[in-house]
Amino acid sequence: MNKPAKPLYLQLSENIRQKILTGVYRPGDKIPSEREMSTAYGITRVTVRKALMDLLQQGVLESVQGKGTFVRRLPQEVKKVNLGTGSSSRLSVDIRSGGMTPSRIVLSLRKVPVAGEVCTCFHDDAFCVELTRLMLIDDTPYAIQVAHIPYGLFPDAQRYNFRDCSLYEYMESKGHRPKKILSELKAEPVPASYIRYLHIPEEKNVFSFKYFGYDTQGTLVEFTRSYNLPEYTAFKFVTKCC
Repeated sequence: MNKPAKPLYLQLSENIRQKILTGVYRPGDKIPSEREMSTAYGITRVTVRKALMDLLQQGVLESVQGKGTFVRRLPQEVKKVNLGTGSSSRLSVDIRSGGMTPSRIVLSLRKVPVAGEVCTCFHDDAFCVELTRLMLIDDTPYAIQVAHIPYGLFPDAQRYNFRDCSLYEYMESKGHRPKKILSELKAEPVPASYIRYLHIPEEKNVFSFKYFGYDTQGTLVEFTRSYNLPEYTAFKFVTKCC
């Protein structure tokens, strides 16, 4: 392989992808080992390992302990969730308009004491409702969302079907749908308890959002932490010049 403009591991990753797409390697086939590819391409095993990790994270390859690395499925074009194009309450609508199918899995729904960083949001409440969901596009996980809403305003939330209906639809039925949302964003690892749902290594940084939702009276009615995979997330912003 000649020295490329792109990093060597990305060039190798694309090379393997092309071989899968053209049928050189088929789903279920075992691909050459790190040592074999290192010798064949004249690159280090560290570079080969990074290329394989890239494809493992995409779900194209799978590693079987003691047996090797195998083709899991054909590569697909990665579709992204566009954030920053409008109200976050319309995210499902925006995903569908992009030709994707959104879905969600409720991991937990419970009444919990107001504690930790939630105290700064609902300091007048003793309890809140905590809703944890795995968000998917085309059946592929792209985010974990942990939402907190004050129990005093939403005492029957635990009886609601948040798999088929959105959180904001429920909040609107109670007269407290967020009308203004403030967001904070930084890059950080996902909490350890959620890693297995997103199928990522522990050290991987993701887009970590904090959402603060206010109703028409200016009351803070929602605090959500959302951990979004960067490979499925894009941003679009409009800058207004003075």
